[in-house]
Amino acid sequence: MEKLQKFLGALFAIVFALFAYWQLNDPDPILWVPIYAVATYASIQAFRNKTNSELLIVLFVLSATAGLQIWSEMTAWEGFLTDGLSMKTINQELAREAVGLWIASFSFVIHYALKLKK
Repeated sequence: MEKLQKFLGALFAIVFALFAYWQLNDPDPILWVPIYAVATYASIQAFRNKTNSELLIVLFVLSATAGLQIWSEMTAWEGFLTDGLSMKTINQELAREAVGLWIASFSFVIHYALKLKK
């Protein structure tokens, strides 16, 4: 179980570090870079076997709720991609932001569950 925790911690840390990097050219990087940086931090702590259960619960609640709120702002489902990764509509941007938050939520649940297995 410890190897799985290390693997997933490293995998999610890399993914969230890339997410944070890609947000640098977003119209609102001051919001999204710290969100993904916190997810990167939580994943690094999971890799180090130093997860904080209370922090993971709070982060899960915040990210899942924010994802649901952003998802509800969409006026229509237009998918994630249209002719590349550039944003064509606000609905695509909202969908990407919501799913990004839900990926973070999923990682917090995984890290929490692996800590409970110990």
